[in-house]
Parts: sequence; structure tokens; C-alpha cells
Amino acid sequence: MSKKERISSTLELQGVSRHFGSVKALDGLDLTVQPGELVALLGPSGCGKTTALRIVAGLEVATSGELLVNGSRYNDTPASQRDMGMVFQSYSLFPNLTVAENIEYGLRARKVDSEKRGKRVKAMLELVDLAVKAKSYPHQLSGGQQQRVALARALAIEPRVLLLDEPLSALDAQVRGQIREEIRRIQLELGITTLFVTHDQEEAMAISDRVGVMSHGKLEQIDTPIALYNSPATPFVASFVGQANRIPAQITAKGKARVLNQKVNISESAGSFEEGDHVHVIIRPELLEIVSESDTDATRGIVALKSFLGPMTKIGIAVEGGPLIHLNIASREVRKIEIGDKIAFKISSDEVMAARV
Repeated sequence: MSKKERISSTLELQGVSRHFGSVKALDGLDLTVQPGELVALLGPSGCGKTTALRIVAGLEVATSGELLVNGSRYNDTPASQRDMGMVFQSYSLFPNLTVAENIEYGLRARKVDSEKRGKRVKAMLELVDLAVKAKSYPHQLSGGQQQRVALARALAIEPRVLLLDEPLSALDAQVRGQIREEIRRIQLELGITTLFVTHDQEEAMAISDRVGVMSHGKLEQIDTPIALYNSPATPFVASFVGQANRIPAQITAKGKARVLNQKVNISESAGSFEEGDHVHVIIRPELLEIVSESDTDATRGIVALKSFLGPMTKIGIAVEGGPLIHLNIASREVRKIEIGDKIAFKISSDEVMAARV
């Protein structure tokens, strides 16, 4: 598709709620996806992310709020008239149709003439690198190939917005990584506005322009992957995005706490605490470092876990009276560390986030 053919739409959800009886699946969701942007909604099961996607697609009706595409209200527009391309986790291909016929299906439904259909199908097959499989049936394809067909079918109608509902969860790890990169490549090539729903933080962080973290029907934070990881707005975001230790601590003064054997500053975004409050500080494994036994600020413990993860190794340290504390250390630096060894470590950051116990 040439630059002139690209469709760049703005997608907006303004105060969108969806109630199922007394259950609030969505609770006043505000979200804007800019033209050509890929935004991921990330969160645990039941957080409302799939409900939001289904409302955009027209498969669910919002209890309240506005759905806008390029400023036009879409609340009452039937799903068949929304020009949304949707890819499901289960592929949802027609088993009795060939790859080419599956891709062509939406074009036929829109009564596109045969010559244009043929050109469009050919272009989509080339886009997803499946031209040689045009006459194959879904059962003759691998899972990754089937998902690429589903993506091509969604894109064939030149949708205003591409919607991806856990599209990689049915694939094995290696194929998942490959298809994830393919989705991003195609999305950037076409410049199509995309909303991607997943519970997998690695997927969301790897390919998105921005990631929105959801909990209990609300958007906790939306930001770039780097900002989300380095500057979480809430303890939930800090715990959900990336790995994090939750370590008991006590507030010693406004904005300060004592954790393990160290005094640290509490991030302003963590909330307001009073002297003497018992909290959990949230510390990423890479912000803990192994130090000399002679370091007076160090905490001492016993190595209880050692997991090799390629360039990094996860070390679990058992501390008397506390939880198992995890450190991520470069593998080349932990060759001599074994389970059962005594070890000293400390926090390498002077500011941490805290949450109420």
C-alpha cells in the first residue's frame, strides 16, 4: 500500500463504562490512540482490556461514554459498518476456504469487484509472505502461518483501525516472537492505527508505541514502555510491569524509609505516608547488587535459588525473617556463587516506590 493509500485514524474512548449487573468491567475508560500508533492494553484477566476492545469492534455495547473515530461518534454504528479489522487469538479462519479465499472474504462481503479483489489478495499474500500458500487450506498451515492469514484478512479491507485480541497466545514461544515482529513490521509499513490487547508484558513492551496498564476496569497508567518501566505511577504498575521484589519496610520520616539495613527515599508518586507506617517497598531485581561482607549497609542472607537465564542469572536470597529476595546478575559475574553460599547485598538506588501493607 502506498503512502497515499494509508489510512491514519484517531481512535478515542471518552469515559467508557461497561457494567454487567453490579460488576464494572470498564469504569470510565479514557483512551486516545493517535493516527498510525500502536497502543497495547495490558493487564491481568478480568481487568477490562478485552471488553474495551470488543466495544471498539462493535461486539459489546458501552453502558456509558463515547466511542469516536476521527471525531465521529461510533456508538451506534453496527460492527459490519465500522471498518475495523480484528484478529482473534483463535485465528477464526474458515476451514473450507483456501488461504486466498479467507483473505478475500471481507472484500466479497463488501461487494468489491473481482479485479480489485484479486489485486488486494495478492498484495496481502506478499505482505505476510504467504504467496506460495494461496491455495492451501487452514489445516495445512502451521499456527504461525494461520495467524498471518488472519492478519492479512483483517488488513485486506483497509480498516480504519486494526484490533488485535491476544493474537499470539495460542503460539509456542519461538513462533510467538517471530509473529510479534511481523505484526510490528506490517503495522509500521502500513501506518495503521492499532489497538493490541494482551496479558503478556513482554509482548506489550516489545512492539508498542505506548502501553496502557489496566486494573479493575480502570487505566492505571499509559506511557511509553521505557517510561512505564522506569517511572511507574502506581505500586500496581510497578509490580505488574517487569519483575519486582516487595520487601517490608518502615517509614522513618516524611519521604524516607528504612528497608533491610538501608535508608532510602520514597518516590513522591507512591503516596503519602506517616512516620512509623509499615509499608512494602517495591524494588526491581537489577537495583540490588552483591557487595563486600564488610559493607556496613549490606544485608546478609543465604543463596536459595540460582536460575540461569542466558546473559542474566536470577539469584534468590533467603533473609532471616523476610521474603526471598531476587537479584538479576550478569551471568559472567555469578559463576562462583552456589546455592547455600552466604552473600551480602544492598540497594543500588536511593529512591524506591512504596505501597501500603
